[in-house]
Amino acid sequence: MKQLTIKTSITLSGIGVHSGKTCEIIIESADPNTGIIFIAEPHDNENSIVIANYNNVSDTRMCTRISNNFGVTISVVEHISAAFYALGITNAVVKLRNSTEIPFLDGSALPFTTAILKAGIQEQNAKKKQIQILKKVKIGDSERWASLSPADHFIIRIDCDYTKKGLNTIPFQYDSFSDNFKNDIAGARTFGFFSEVEYLRKNNLAIGASMKNTVVFNDKGEALNPEGLRYSNEPIRHKILDIIGDLSLSQCEIIGRYDAFCPGHNLNNLLLRELFKDSNNFRLI
Repeated sequence: MKQLTIKTSITLSGIGVHSGKTCEIIIESADPNTGIIFIAEPHDNENSIVIANYNNVSDTRMCTRISNNFGVTISVVEHISAAFYALGITNAVVKLRNSTEIPFLDGSALPFTTAILKAGIQEQNAKKKQIQILKKVKIGDSERWASLSPADHFIIRIDCDYTKKGLNTIPFQYDSFSDNFKNDIAGARTFGFFSEVEYLRKNNLAIGASMKNTVVFNDKGEALNPEGLRYSNEPIRHKILDIIGDLSLSQCEIIGRYDAFCPGHNLNNLLLRELFKDSNNFRLI
């Protein structure tokens, strides 16, 4: 399989979910073996470059944040990273303007996915990096855990316990062979609970969150957004979206199966660190 980049540049702007400020990104094509890189302002300064790599994850509270050795941080990379990974984009440059936060748009990966498909995808003369999982790797405890195990293609199956919040808790699976990312996963939006709003506001968290970019549930599991849900199990689908984005920071296409109970950004990052700790856990293809 070949490496891929985009054919034409893309500009997207919107509110930053944490800062509440208008953010803009320009997505550009990149040479083979570049990987996915983010560049804060000023764009002509090498110290502004942050590579999308699991080792560069510096914070996983409420989003995935990556940083470099010069103190530059890029926040909320998981949704755009999921779109890149699912569409096979291996090389791209993302330049940020006015902020070091990726615009939240509608709270899903659908705007990124749609924009990339509209821009076009270009095959490159270099082989895609793949890793095949050889041994099961698991982290966590009885309350929440995640694992990667051998499989002949990429599969995700998760279970989440939202019974106290009245949400659909039926386990859900995404199969990269049989399911369509754009139709089945990309549109699943970030979600939260009305009971948490007061705490977030008092602590200046999620300043840019609103019903335009977040599904808000009451404690009966009812969506308060006027338009309702895009999927009956939208929260668990969004969890899978986040997982794809977080695992993309492996910088490889993963051939294996991910299973989890109540996963999150931190657990996903710790799982990748555990995987790459021992070369016997995988092989490069």
